[in-house]
Amino acid sequence: MSDANNEATTPTPESLLPDLKKELGADCEGVPDESLLMFLYWKPSIERASQRFRGFVKWKTTEGKDLFDKSLRLSKDPELERVIRSEVIIAPPGLKTKAGGPILIGRFRNNDMTDGRTIEGVSRMLYYTVDQLLQRPETQKHGATVVHDLRGFDRSKNARMELAKAVFKGLIGNFPVKINAVYIVQAPFVFIGFFKLVSLFMPAKLKSRIHFIDEFSDLDKVHGVVDPANLLPEMGGTLEWNIGDWVDEQKRAEESGDFRTLSTIE
Repeated sequence: MSDANNEATTPTPESLLPDLKKELGADCEGVPDESLLMFLYWKPSIERASQRFRGFVKWKTTEGKDLFDKSLRLSKDPELERVIRSEVIIAPPGLKTKAGGPILIGRFRNNDMTDGRTIEGVSRMLYYTVDQLLQRPETQKHGATVVHDLRGFDRSKNARMELAKAVFKGLIGNFPVKINAVYIVQAPFVFIGFFKLVSLFMPAKLKSRIHFIDEFSDLDKVHGVVDPANLLPEMGGTLEWNIGDWVDEQKRAEESGDFRTLSTIE
């Protein structure tokens, strides 16, 4: 059978949406179609998508009720804005893989747990960032790639086991996000021990997608993931990024009513 015929017979998330809504019934009442479609883009299967949706709602109304709710807005939460501006994790809109998917950049060195931030505050920052990443069509279509820049990592200052537990419990297994690969760049020896502990909370499939690399250029030379010129200047590229501009844009969206988020699902 030709590729064209395969594409013609493969159901699209849009074509599966009516069946998903029927399966979920009252559980999805009031949920926008664009939010439900995220679960079908994650997995174009009524069974898998409905399980993930119900799991997400259960987590959101239990363990995640104080981390991912309607108060999670930059325009309403100064502490959320403060932590986001420290750029621990960012997803510049112009930073994409060769396949067209977004790249999420982690900078643990910016996560100063001695400056008054809390496990809850950092968790909310991470959930806000990933939630907004999921609103982008390219994320739904291609999935996300994670690049952790471990230069300057200080375990005593930047990492907490409680934070890893809080984040993995929510993001892994509940959010409709596809992680294609995780690249850990220039990991210091002290990080390896921390990673071994953190990996205990990871599914085997995710662990198999984690790669330790020595240089940002390996993202292209070894793995063929991203055009090196498309990286940020600090990573050897030329892509400019300003967190302040992004924060202002997010606030405008929140206050205008154009803001899209999974945090309103109940």
